[in-house]
Amino acid sequence: MAAALLMASASFAQVNVTYKVDITDYLTATTLGPNGIRIGGNFGAQGATVGANAMVDWNPDNEFSAMTQEGATNTWSITVTYPSAAIGTEHQYKFINSTWAPTGDNEGRDSTSTIGTDGCGTDDGGGNINRTILIPSTDQTFIFCWNKCLQCDGSPAGFELVGSTVNFSVFPNPTADVANVEFNVAAPSEVSIEVYNALGQRVAVNNLGEMLPGSYKQTLNMETAVAGIYFVKMNVGGKSSTSRLSIAK
Repeated sequence: MAAALLMASASFAQVNVTYKVDITDYLTATTLGPNGIRIGGNFGAQGATVGANAMVDWNPDNEFSAMTQEGATNTWSITVTYPSAAIGTEHQYKFINSTWAPTGDNEGRDSTSTIGTDGCGTDDGGGNINRTILIPSTDQTFIFCWNKCLQCDGSPAGFELVGSTVNFSVFPNPTADVANVEFNVAAPSEVSIEVYNALGQRVAVNNLGEMLPGSYKQTLNMETAVAGIYFVKMNVGGKSSTSRLSIAK
């Protein structure tokens, strides 16, 4: 028993989070600065490191805040390691073009930014919108479009939208509390409904079991969900489709 507990503890000694940002859309109206894309946040307070090197709070000019371009793409990435003590705590950060404004540019400072309204950002009270996540307990990768909570194709971060193979509708949309899901079952099938947030994390699941052919309506209680963008995934008989749902408070 002692050995088992020791192994379990060691597996949570640290967690790696890979942050990626796609600047394809951003570059249509902006030039990439000479220092590339960087990341800033309260990394020092979280005890975060990059390659065993300590990160510094809100200092994207620090060498360990530099992100790496992925080949010839417009995606930049960095892998940050957090100690076990940071797991489950709120972390604030943002992506920066080259260096701090005014000579550079950072997210959340102009009208094109939706990170403050789509559920992955918060206003720091000084006119800046910072991204927020709860540091996960397992290694994860998040990819965002610059100034957005989603990927540039409109799908949630780190989550692939499934093509339309199941016909269903979600209404009202937006909603403040309750959403209805209407769908059809053509043959006896296992049915489930999943809800994901903008980070691609599953926040709710309703396993309905095997259902007979017919038309159905299920209710999603979103009363306790924070405002932002969510995705409803409808699974019927091994086929799936995903629809966007806005929660407005």
